[in-house]
Amino acid sequence: MVVNAPPIHYCYKGFAGFSRLIVSTPSSPRVLVVDDTDDIRDLLTEVLSHRGFDVVAADGGVAMDRILASRPVDIIILDSMMPGEDGLSICRRVTAAGGPPIIMLSAKGDRLDRISGLELGAEDYVAKPFDADELALRVRAVLRRAGTPAPAPVSTAWSFCGWSLDRDTRKLTSPAGKILALSSAEFALLRVFIEGPDRPLRRDYILENMEEVHDFTTPRGLDTLVSRLRRKLQYANPGTPPEEELIQTVYGVGYVLRPRQGSAS
Repeated sequence: MVVNAPPIHYCYKGFAGFSRLIVSTPSSPRVLVVDDTDDIRDLLTEVLSHRGFDVVAADGGVAMDRILASRPVDIIILDSMMPGEDGLSICRRVTAAGGPPIIMLSAKGDRLDRISGLELGAEDYVAKPFDADELALRVRAVLRRAGTPAPAPVSTAWSFCGWSLDRDTRKLTSPAGKILALSSAEFALLRVFIEGPDRPLRRDYILENMEEVHDFTTPRGLDTLVSRLRRKLQYANPGTPPEEELIQTVYGVGYVLRPRQGSAS
């Protein structure tokens, strides 16, 4: 492992030499999401968790009060339009009680609605639909103003045998530091190999698990894609003998991603 940090909440670790770190450490700022819509709560939880925050969620004011009474919270993201006690009322009483800073979230984007939320003590206002990266930046900015350290950017790269594949940018970095841009199909293929290292994978299994939309939907098309990815790997790491290639053919079965013995991430 290359990260010297406290234990992480979620960590995928596969075969020796393969690792992927996704979310936050126990010291990450805690965000409380308050929204009555399940899909919005789930989306915000995923978006912020993958950007290094510790996220808890509530479907309204009653559930929010239980959470605030049981654990510290650094910031609240609060929907302004909810049944029962609405977000503006919740914002007013949390602010009056000296609670955590609040970012209001609403489908309303007009000027008067924003002013109402800010006048009641909200630190910021984000209109739906929101951009995930912009929301994370706004959360960091509010935490910075409140004096709470924001989490460091979280690595979402897979590391294997000296290679690194960035999940967000689809860029592959070779052991020598050469950077390759992968197509969506190449990225999907390599992801399947990384998640099943040193295990022969049948062609039908690979095609079923690539997930992303692509044109390589037959075994012959898959063979073409594998050949293309192999050429890119050879270009980025020239001089690799055939027996040490990362992607190897298993005759009668399919392919295997086989790390060289003694390699490290």
